[in-house]
Amino acid sequence: MLLLTTQMAKVAMKKKKVATRFFKVMLPGYLNELPIPPKFARNLSVQNHRAATIRDPLGRSWPANVEGKGEDLWFCGEGWMNFVKGLDIGIGYFLVFKYKGNMKFYVKVFDLTACEVEYSHEICSYSKRFELSSTLNKQGEAKASKTAEKLIKQFCKSLGPHFSITLKFCNLRSRPYLNVPLGFLASYRFENKSKVILVDPKGRSSPVRITIRKRRPIIQCCFGMGWHEFCLRNHLSAGDKCIFEIKSEEADAYIVHVHIIRE
Repeated sequence: MLLLTTQMAKVAMKKKKVATRFFKVMLPGYLNELPIPPKFARNLSVQNHRAATIRDPLGRSWPANVEGKGEDLWFCGEGWMNFVKGLDIGIGYFLVFKYKGNMKFYVKVFDLTACEVEYSHEICSYSKRFELSSTLNKQGEAKASKTAEKLIKQFCKSLGPHFSITLKFCNLRSRPYLNVPLGFLASYRFENKSKVILVDPKGRSSPVRITIRKRRPIIQCCFGMGWHEFCLRNHLSAGDKCIFEIKSEEADAYIVHVHIIRE
């Protein structure tokens, strides 16, 4: 009996397979980084930074970074953002990943109806044109950058009181923050307000709480609760430039129009 039990245990061990699939629900913060389940992460041999490839339902390949150590790994970087935007993945979507080895993943996308999204080849053709356009834009980037800077400066001259910030990953992660420049803070006392009302280019309003950090001899003021939702709603990415223009003032808030210039 003991021999039989031992043999059965050996057979069970032989049948035990390494996980090749996992799913993730898109929760706030998914645009910038997506954690890989720890149990699945054990199967991956990853250094501090490693490139992965995600293949979508149309067969297109999207490069993405995998960062972290041990069981704490996540997809991130510009490639991951391009993948999310390219497939128009929204919050609450359900993604099933299948691992093919060599850091190659296949993905299926399910929307809020719980049905798999059927992507058309028209989107694929459009994406190829977009990728080609992006390549050409990068080739002419050096020549165009000076022109773009001039146009932005001309645009800013037409605005009221404002400050501009080029977004970094720290401004977009699951616990983001955005510091108001000290020079601007000296003229407009944000620390006397409890919030700002950010109005995006589509006219949508988002209340954002103001957080004050007193670090003598200076006072730091940053956008807190509500800022992350604003970033998600407007699909903001690292490298995007936001110009914050004060339009009016209320007792407890500034009304701020946000002009977005994509990278």
